[in-house]
Amino acid sequence: MNPIVKFLRRIFPDIKSTLGSAVIGLSISAAIYLGSLQRHFFSKRYAIYALLIALAATILAAWLRQRWLSHRYHNLPRAIRITVVVFSVILSLVLLANIQIQPVYYLLPDTTMEVRIPIGTIPDGEESVRLLWVETGQGYVYYQNMHFEGQWERVEKNIVFPPNQEVRFTWTGKVGSTPQIAFRMTHYDQPVFISWNGEGKEYNLNQPKEPNILIDSHLDIPLIYKMPFILAFSISAGFVLFALLILLGTWQPAKRQGKAYARGAWLWYMLPMVLLWGFTLLVFWPGIMSGDSITLWNQNLVGEYSDWQSAFYALVLAGLMKIWYSPALITILQILSFSFLVAWGLKALQEEGVSRIILWGISLLFALSPINNLYATTLWRDIPYALAVMWLTVIAVKVYLSQGKWVEGWGWVWLGVSGFFIAILRQNGIPVAFSLLVLLPIFYSKYRKQLSRSLLLCLAFFLLMKGPVYSWLNVDRSKSGQSNLILLHHIAAHLDADTALKADEEEYLNSFLSIPDWKYYCCYVGTISYDNDFERDRFLASSSENRKLALDLFLRDPLVDVQHTVCSGELTWRFNDNQCYMKSTHGFNSWVPGEVSWIVPNDAGLKEDSRFPTLVTPYVDALRIFGFRDDFLVVYLRPALYLYLAMFFIMVEIIRRKDFRVALVVLPLIIQSAILFLVSYAPAIRYQYSNYLVGLYLLGILFLPADDAQKDALNEK
Repeated sequence: MNPIVKFLRRIFPDIKSTLGSAVIGLSISAAIYLGSLQRHFFSKRYAIYALLIALAATILAAWLRQRWLSHRYHNLPRAIRITVVVFSVILSLVLLANIQIQPVYYLLPDTTMEVRIPIGTIPDGEESVRLLWVETGQGYVYYQNMHFEGQWERVEKNIVFPPNQEVRFTWTGKVGSTPQIAFRMTHYDQPVFISWNGEGKEYNLNQPKEPNILIDSHLDIPLIYKMPFILAFSISAGFVLFALLILLGTWQPAKRQGKAYARGAWLWYMLPMVLLWGFTLLVFWPGIMSGDSITLWNQNLVGEYSDWQSAFYALVLAGLMKIWYSPALITILQILSFSFLVAWGLKALQEEGVSRIILWGISLLFALSPINNLYATTLWRDIPYALAVMWLTVIAVKVYLSQGKWVEGWGWVWLGVSGFFIAILRQNGIPVAFSLLVLLPIFYSKYRKQLSRSLLLCLAFFLLMKGPVYSWLNVDRSKSGQSNLILLHHIAAHLDADTALKADEEEYLNSFLSIPDWKYYCCYVGTISYDNDFERDRFLASSSENRKLALDLFLRDPLVDVQHTVCSGELTWRFNDNQCYMKSTHGFNSWVPGEVSWIVPNDAGLKEDSRFPTLVTPYVDALRIFGFRDDFLVVYLRPALYLYLAMFFIMVEIIRRKDFRVALVVLPLIIQSAILFLVSYAPAIRYQYSNYLVGLYLLGILFLPADDAQKDALNEK
């Protein structure tokens, strides 16, 4: 028999499996075609490409199913099989929510674009208006296909319009949901009026910080045109995730063989981090300090503490300030504790047989990460909070790998202390810590006594600090809760949505700021709370009235609150195609090239003193090369991505070890993300820095060998 025919018969044994593989192949082809190949016109060439991709994807899917996936999947326990399918479906929908959904372009109705540019006299030495491109969402519009009214000339690949005229150009064709028109920036005020289907808006090209002005528009496209892509992407992504979970979950990494490590050899994993982060500190000596950092520092100078920025962290700083009055001591200790924690976590994986190459690779990833280099040298309480979350995660890994035995001896103490740090450093850390501490005694009943001690120890330390210690120090707790800002954000959303108000409610809100002046922005509450005319302190002191009003508005139109929450909390679930900017990507006072400064001007005598001043600008330029920029981070630096990676890694381990208890390892991260999704009022990266650390660390979980009993069970099957 012909080898090709034999191969095809083996991978397509019956009609049912053939149809299943064909659906997967066609879905992969359709997702690639609609997402990358299609244009705003029908192309026979790209259609042929799509058919070839469909054929190849169908054969590959059939081969994977018959050769690897089918028997491995059916050998899993029923509960694991159901979980794998559900997880794959949910994660594929999450990925769908993180990409731009592409319609079938050549089926869309035509859209008319009109651009009007009144150009006056141009200042000496300046260029007139330069049009760079018009992009529909799936391809560029050729200039010869546009209709121009006014004078213009072709310069390189652009169009330049001479001064002292009003230019108008139009185009009609197929347009996606986010068309883009780009102009060169001008150093003088230059209005541009752009309309799509008659709905226009004015823009100003005078934006000196941006060399090119990219004007994105957002158009509504009916769902029917998007459904082919939604279905194709969901099926193809779901299959890819399912295949990866089965292949990785049933793969048994080789256990490290050879001589045992010398005692304390794991400390060498610290070396790359200490060297690289230490170099960063020398460049930005004595450490990076934002306005929040200076506020905490000043609390110790005046002896007045507020729990708004964590009084506990301020007290720790107070003790260190007495040893050496410099941020350098705090940053040095932060670097050492950070690198020690990572190395200790890698030691836990080393003891279970993970390859040294993998462990050194993870150590280098931590060391080379742009965000780690900056955050390790920044004085924010969010950094020790993130380290505490990672500490608790590593302990949870140790508890799981030892089936609870690790909490014997001093283990239960460290578990309780790590939970205390999480609960005391941030208000949202309380449920993050206690959720795990409460569940561990339930799932590891053999060690319930020790695990219960951890819970009680954490609770005792927390109540002692929040109670007698804070009272003795006269800590101001009036601003410790941030719920009023959350309520303010929701109330503003209802004002923006024109939810009906009662007369007394209008009077109440007008007393803080005239309602027409409330500038709602779903991503950040500061557009209102930091308005100079807004009576912020009085609003923060009106908790009961604010809660009642927010609840009444929610009951009148709950959809407004749902839509607001999805937007305000998008940093917790979206890592691509974000509509919100990203706050606190760094703690620099100025990020402008040639004017970089990393300590906010202050009266505490803290000044910048770089040990390598000539490297400051090149260092910042290098960070930009790796995607670290103001208000925007590349995808691989966004916290939601690491949340999903952490969950994926843990799901692989659930399959490999057939034990759902490993899910407790990622529980703190899930609880934290859920809380920040519900109560977020600022898109701050630092609030979710722990996602990044935990996700990066749990990469090592993929390479954990199964124990001997598990391997024997698999071999028998």
